Amino acid sequence: MKLGRNDPCSCGSGKKYKNCCLGKGEFHPMSHTTAPTSDELNLLGALFNTGRYVELENWARSLLKLYPDSGVVWKLLGLSFQMQGKDALPALQKSADLLPNDAEAHGNLAAALRVRGQLEAAVASGRRALQISPDFAEAYVNLGVALQDLGQLDEAIESYRRALQIKPDFVEALNNLGGALKELGQLDEAAASYRRALEIKPDFAKAHSNLGVVLRELGQLDGEVACYRRALEIDPMCSEAMLGLGQLCMASGEMLEAESLFRKALEIKPDDLETRLLLAQVRKVKVGDENFAALVAAENAARRGKSPMPYKKAIFLHFALGKFFDDVGDYDRAFQNFIEGCKLKRATFTYDSEQTTQHFSDIIRVFNRATIERLRGSGDPSRLPIFVLGMPRSGTTLVEQIIASHPDVHGAGELPDLMEIAQRDVAGNGVVFPDNIPALDQSSLSAWAADYIAGLQRRAPDAKRITDKMPTNYFAIGLIHAMLPNAKIIHVNRNPVDTCLSCFVQLFSKQLEHTYDLSELGQYYVDYARLMEHWRSVLPAGTLLEVQYEDIVADQEGQARRMIDFCGLYWNDACIDFHKSKRSVHTASVTQVRQPIYKSSVERWRPYEKFLGPLLDVLGDLAPKRS
Repeated sequence: MKLGRNDPCSCGSGKKYKNCCLGKGEFHPMSHTTAPTSDELNLLGALFNTGRYVELENWARSLLKLYPDSGVVWKLLGLSFQMQGKDALPALQKSADLLPNDAEAHGNLAAALRVRGQLEAAVASGRRALQISPDFAEAYVNLGVALQDLGQLDEAIESYRRALQIKPDFVEALNNLGGALKELGQLDEAAASYRRALEIKPDFAKAHSNLGVVLRELGQLDGEVACYRRALEIDPMCSEAMLGLGQLCMASGEMLEAESLFRKALEIKPDDLETRLLLAQVRKVKVGDENFAALVAAENAARRGKSPMPYKKAIFLHFALGKFFDDVGDYDRAFQNFIEGCKLKRATFTYDSEQTTQHFSDIIRVFNRATIERLRGSGDPSRLPIFVLGMPRSGTTLVEQIIASHPDVHGAGELPDLMEIAQRDVAGNGVVFPDNIPALDQSSLSAWAADYIAGLQRRAPDAKRITDKMPTNYFAIGLIHAMLPNAKIIHVNRNPVDTCLSCFVQLFSKQLEHTYDLSELGQYYVDYARLMEHWRSVLPAGTLLEVQYEDIVADQEGQARRMIDFCGLYWNDACIDFHKSKRSVHTASVTQVRQPIYKSSVERWRPYEKFLGPLLDVLGDLAPKRS
């Protein structure tokens, strides 16, 4: 275990050992019996700082034979494991136990607990680090990441901002803050946070890539592409930017180019299971697919390993395997993986199904006939908007693609605009939708409508019609009717069980917390159906065009003509060839709308029927008859 003559000297001088401290007192581990000397600790520090993590592990193990209660050595051993991608949790837990007043030890433990998916424990350790050292900016960032993983976004944002108060140029805090703001739909604020990080560190490739994702949500395609390309100029190995470009290619139907980019990203990070999930989604797979084999190998390795796979990786693994087994018709193994993936995902956030039911009830209570009559007669008379709404995975993307293939229509995709406007505090008392609506007068309603139309026009100034395909705009159909009386509203229905199953087997990029548990998903659908029935009862006949997904599959042209006529447009044959459109599609149905209509998605739930008891029980009469 002696230092070699040509090794870096343990004192940290940067000189070779033979030209520095050789002869001044060599390093002999066996010469001490109580605690490591400064020379011994300096050696470990030098190995860490020079990235020699295997050597660091070996020296730390040797020293722990002599000093088994040295919290500092346990800490450095744990850090060597982290940097090698090994399980660091036991060593860092030991370090924190031995160093109860060491903020860094508790901060390191928090990071390891988060990787293992023990999020509540990670938050507790992060808070302990901050009790010891209230100005520990890095601990605030680690705490913020754990809170963000738990879905506690407001608290995560507060933690990142506290880190920035301590350390205003902390680019990692700015980058993470941008991610949390994006999850809340505060896209302009998220973009500003990324741009601030880039002002401080212009060569921060990951921040360029993350800014690109936000610009996609804002509809700024050229800016998005520029961000990814800049990230790759800075770091040609920036796999996040490759994934962004690959997803752009998927969105525009360039599936072969998307596949090529995902494979390049895998060359950089072969164990990146998110990339393998994206690759699985590009096309249907067959037995023998090498990506399938890699995922099975990853699952087997995790089973044989001494420690569990980090929960985020495990979520991607199970959703990817579920997709593969579904493609090859092995429905039992597919559902086993979907169940496991959903269980892991559901454990990362809190969700109250009863609270959601109450929210639906509050909307029904507020938007009675009297409220709708009171608001009618103002708003904006524009005929620009076409709303396509319904449950996610019900066929809304298909309907928008058909309509947006018309030359007079711009497909804007899923816009957050309407619900952001609807949340405005009308009375200045902190009340938001729907309880802000009783204070809404016709003047304010007209201002809301003008703001919404202006947002559409910024996206496509020359378009005669613009689609807004945010599925959950069904929360505000009564508001749309009052605010935009000439807007067209198309409600898309699909078999409830097919809809719910398609949600359950999809790992969404947005927060749809109700989709990862069959009973909670069923209750959400029941509440949604109840709300839609309310809108039908309080709004004038003809306000909505009801479109059934299965009818489109059976009679594509007939249903397409019906929708185009409802929108007040002349017929164009491009609406039949919707799958040839080059417009970007950024939804979970991106691959389906690049193909002609197919029938295999009708009654898709039947092979999974034996697993769907909890869903079918909650749906009750809404579900088709069981076999």
